[in-house]
Amino acid sequence: MKNQFRKIILLILMLVFLTACSLFIPQSTAENEVDQETQTELPELENTSVGLFTDEANDLVETEQINSETSLPGVIRQGAMFGVMDAYQAEEVATGMYDPAVPECGDSWLASLEEGTRENVITLLYHTPVIPTEIELFTNSKPESIMRVELLNSFSGLAVIYDENQPPQWKQSAIQGACENSFKLEVETDIEVDTIFIEYSDLASAAQLDAVELTGLLDSYTDLMIYWRIPMPDTPVDVVVNPLGEIFVAAGMTGLYKFDLEGNQLNIMPAPDQADVMSLEADANGNLFVADSSFGWLVVFDSEGIQTDAGGNDIFGHLGYNPADGNLYLLHGSTIEVYSTDPIEEIRQIQLDDLHSYGNLTFDSRGRMFLLRDHDWDAALVEVDPLNGEELDAFPLVNSNQREIVAKDLTVDAQGNFYILFSMNTGEIAIHMLDPRGNLIQRFGKLTSAAEGWSEGSFLDPKAISITQDGRFLIIVDGYEDKSYLSTYLLEIDE
Repeated sequence: MKNQFRKIILLILMLVFLTACSLFIPQSTAENEVDQETQTELPELENTSVGLFTDEANDLVETEQINSETSLPGVIRQGAMFGVMDAYQAEEVATGMYDPAVPECGDSWLASLEEGTRENVITLLYHTPVIPTEIELFTNSKPESIMRVELLNSFSGLAVIYDENQPPQWKQSAIQGACENSFKLEVETDIEVDTIFIEYSDLASAAQLDAVELTGLLDSYTDLMIYWRIPMPDTPVDVVVNPLGEIFVAAGMTGLYKFDLEGNQLNIMPAPDQADVMSLEADANGNLFVADSSFGWLVVFDSEGIQTDAGGNDIFGHLGYNPADGNLYLLHGSTIEVYSTDPIEEIRQIQLDDLHSYGNLTFDSRGRMFLLRDHDWDAALVEVDPLNGEELDAFPLVNSNQREIVAKDLTVDAQGNFYILFSMNTGEIAIHMLDPRGNLIQRFGKLTSAAEGWSEGSFLDPKAISITQDGRFLIIVDGYEDKSYLSTYLLEIDE
């Protein structure tokens, strides 16, 4: 017992001794070690001019520490997907995001070239057009070597230019990695930018540019919440909501389902066993019209789900119902076949311009006909005369030349607002809402490529869209096989 007691006393004395010693260790030693390490990783900033021109004073530079970006809805920070110096036939220049782990800053091959008389212009292309708030250059060169910075929209040709007439105000930061500095430029413009040109006074400075990150806002993006989403048993084909607020969904080749606006399933329609449903439409009386390419006919179901009529030959294409004349319009290639609904009979055809391709069609409450033209290329929303097929107006849906755009479907509410459903576009946003003149009101719903478990408000290969006449309930179907969904937004209506 005495030995154990002595050991305890000895341990206590040792702890007291160590604590007392620590009080006399100079605090500056640890601080100096941190300072030396910081100076190694973050070089001291030089208090020199960093304007476009050497006679610009120090008021053109501010120093700041790099902070992590906060991910906000509709805010994108991206590196260039493509960079080139045409004069030197150099590609992959300053592409991607800056990586401090890469052992070199800039392009060593460009740095090895001899200085010539050619223009030292770097062209950078970005995946997603944004309204820019900032660009950030990662480099070992000085900003005074920059002659011009131009931010451009490749589709419209509109640009904002910084040069001797509008010198930029750079904010300098010391950074880690092979590049010593970053230079930020705050941008104020309403132009969607997808291209940046940077012109240097000399090749050596241009060769030291490692990356240019573009931060900006997705134009008119809104982070809307899904009202409800329910799974579907098979790949969706089409969806339509009638003026009575009844939702009809075609899924698989033979599945026809009926829901209310709260997502409750009301009925399963008895489609033929060998049917191949391509398109749905509905009228104000509760009738459902089905385009069945397997039997090559149009089938009519009443509000109770009972088949009341069928007709037509070699039916193939997308349906639109015109409330002004009560007829069905079937788009097939560059031809629109017009059918009466009681009985189902073809009454005439409309020939469209065969130099273009056409996607789905829809009608507004006044009987005006709208189509998606060149939906998988130079997408546009066009108004077409329902009597002769003459194009009356067109609204482009493209905002960039940098990526393919696929407009999948469209619908229109009683106020004349359009809702365009995309399966691919530069912003990866599924729904664009336009006013009656084709001006963008808002964009919402993210496109995803995740084949498993995508969240509400994201859409995988969306197929079709429909809106209630009052513009309150917007319905979308997406997915494939047993990983398919019926989703609904509840939109706010301006009184």
